[in-house]
Amino acid sequence: MVVTGGAHGIGAALGREAAARGASSVVIMDLLASEADEVARSIRDRGTEARGVGCDVTDRDAVMAVAAEVAGFSGVPGVVCANAGVIGPPGRLLDMDTSQIRWVLEVNLLGLIWTLQAFGRLMEADTQQGWLMATSSEHAFGVAHLGAAPYTASKHAVLGLCDILRGELPDNVGVSVLCPGLTVSTLWQSEGRRPGRFGGPSAPDASSAAVIEHGMSAETVAERAFDGLAAGRFLIPTHYNALDYGEARWRDVQAAFEELAKIDTSCWHVGDIARAVRGRSSNA
Repeated sequence: MVVTGGAHGIGAALGREAAARGASSVVIMDLLASEADEVARSIRDRGTEARGVGCDVTDRDAVMAVAAEVAGFSGVPGVVCANAGVIGPPGRLLDMDTSQIRWVLEVNLLGLIWTLQAFGRLMEADTQQGWLMATSSEHAFGVAHLGAAPYTASKHAVLGLCDILRGELPDNVGVSVLCPGLTVSTLWQSEGRRPGRFGGPSAPDASSAAVIEHGMSAETVAERAFDGLAAGRFLIPTHYNALDYGEARWRDVQAAFEELAKIDTSCWHVGDIARAVRGRSSNA
């Protein structure tokens, strides 16, 4: 089992839960190798082989290299958790600086894509059953709160790309999207670890810490994550209140189409049209 962003919070809990459920070995990937090593050491202390690896998931070449290295020393992983994520300080979208926006999107979206590509290709070429689990958020279902537009956008995107990915992969590779709500973690401290090319570190937001400390434990989130994997579920929400965000989004969708139905109920299904066009081309 491999987990990115594995040195803290949900990532560390996922690594430990995998070991508790019988993983033969666990690879903890994180930006700082020393912190990844600490979690790996705690897993080894429980009797499971574990290794910490330093890796910046925004560096595609580095992620590809780690995937090749992992396959070399322990084989193709059975489960890969693309979990690395950051949130940034709260603020209005119109006031956010470019480096902050790029940082959130590169870690949460591009870093996740590089992880899925690197390990997904290995799983696709293997005959064994493998599973990719991407950590999104309750933000994927709608708007949980204001002040985190790039984060919310990235989590919407994770859900969308994984929905495509599960249809593109062979039967031996499954895909799940973990959508946790408020969880006790160090996510609020991620701003203090922002690399120089994205503007460098800044002081974490203390108000975010006060909110996060009232969340669900990361251990409970990890348990629900692996229960969802065992059941083969695509969507794995962990907090029931997130249903409210999805229902609010659906009300907007339903109202919009009820209005549209008054003037247009014709079918322009892009999939059907594309198949028809391609079919005519291939028969020409």
